[in-house]
Amino acid sequence: MPDTAAKTDYAAEVRKLDAWPDTLFDEAAFRREQMQLARVWTFLGHSWDVAKDGDWFRATIATRSVFVQRFGNELRGFENRCVHRSYPLRTKDKGNGPMRCGFHHWRYDAEGRAVEIPHCEQLFGTTPQEMGARLNRVQIATCGALIFGRFQAPGDNETLEEYLGEAFPIFQAMWPPSVKPQFLTGPVKANWRLCFQIAVEDYHVVAVHKGVFGKDGYLKRENIGYFRWGLHSAFFTTPEPDAFANMAAACQASTWRSANYRVFHIFPNLTISHYRTDGQHWHVMAMQYSAVATDRTLMRAWFNHAPFPPGQPHPWYEPIVGPFKDRVRPAIVRYYSRKVLSQDTGVCEKLQTIARQINPAPILGGLEERIGWLEDSYQKIVRGVDDTGQHSRSAAE
Repeated sequence: MPDTAAKTDYAAEVRKLDAWPDTLFDEAAFRREQMQLARVWTFLGHSWDVAKDGDWFRATIATRSVFVQRFGNELRGFENRCVHRSYPLRTKDKGNGPMRCGFHHWRYDAEGRAVEIPHCEQLFGTTPQEMGARLNRVQIATCGALIFGRFQAPGDNETLEEYLGEAFPIFQAMWPPSVKPQFLTGPVKANWRLCFQIAVEDYHVVAVHKGVFGKDGYLKRENIGYFRWGLHSAFFTTPEPDAFANMAAACQASTWRSANYRVFHIFPNLTISHYRTDGQHWHVMAMQYSAVATDRTLMRAWFNHAPFPPGQPHPWYEPIVGPFKDRVRPAIVRYYSRKVLSQDTGVCEKLQTIARQINPAPILGGLEERIGWLEDSYQKIVRGVDDTGQHSRSAAE
């Protein structure tokens, strides 16, 4: 079950952050970090973008370009690199069609095998089948409409369901494949970890979001719930210790009703939130900060009306004003979503300007303890440090 312990040894959490700023500006450290993160289940996109046979979309896993394509009833992923001369097979964000390289017209089948190579016997002295050239596969799995992928490490058989743990039925219910979401994207001139760190703490809302969330003042720690499971964490605006488990059980039983703001942070870079927009209308959002370089990140966000009935009845006037509000709500939600995200990324961009000066031991308060959790997860995956502070054998390998 998720850890809901209210008291935290902040000094111990701070010590786990030792030397973390090097990846904000050091290219070699950044590359080592991304090599480790490429093996972690990473959110790639939404199933709506591959609804038809032959549909594909482009994404990244730890700065490596990949694409996901539908072949009948199956989704498959490949590194976006022709094995011949490393030309990207997909040069647009999405499309439909065969896997044919635009540089020399090598064509690949659904298994990633090169099956058509122009003048193969004359130029290479063999047939395409005998050459045995094939694309680098990406392991793909889904949770509802959410598509995840990774470059699977030898011997690592962890499934996506195991990786997401107790939250798997929650995300499955929040994101049914039949719904087409709205989409937002934009560049951020800051490191991805700065972007994700601001997403997992709740101390900044008054100063940064004073016209939106901050108007209600600072949160009281005793009135909210923080939950930790696996490499991940969550924040609910309810102090009930069993809120996480109860939500998972209700989602699995298809009985859950929208209530309370809830946000889940899935390592390494995905945020899934459930929030009220107006009255008893609720939305869900999946938002990702994908690393591009030490000082550049790509923000992508998908959002849509929550697929659950509200926990409380709509106000009496809803039938009167509802039709009008339904027409304008998507534009309003898009506006405020972009506004809040730009406020957060603006802070991160300013932090990036002094990345070399950031103290490796920040002072964390009660509304920032999930930064410690996040960096603890980071240490385990990237630096191979276990709970005892020792380097794990798998990391050394």
